[in-house]
Amino acid sequence: MTRPKKSQRQETNSPFKRLRLNVKLSQEQLAREIGVAVSTIRRWEKGQAEPTMTVGQMKEFCRAVKQSFEDLPNSLLPNGSKSPNGT
Repeated sequence: MTRPKKSQRQETNSPFKRLRLNVKLSQEQLAREIGVAVSTIRRWEKGQAEPTMTVGQMKEFCRAVKQSFEDLPNSLLPNGSKSPNGT
C-alpha cells in the first residue's frame, strides 16, 4: 500500500483532523498551538482517545482552526456539553 502524497487531501472521518487539515496545520503545529503532545493529537484523530482540553486550550484550538466554539462539531465537545445558547 502506498502512502498518499503530502499534497493530496486525505479523506477522514475525524472532525478534529478535518478542522486541522482545513487550515493546513500539521499535527506538530497544532500540538504546539494548544500545548499538547503530538501523540495526543494522533490519538484524538484516530479515535483512540476523546479530545479533552482546558478552557485555555479550547480557545487556542478554536483560534488555530479559525472556528468559533459555537461552530465546532458536537463530537468535539465534552459529553453532555451544550453550546452557550443552550442547544
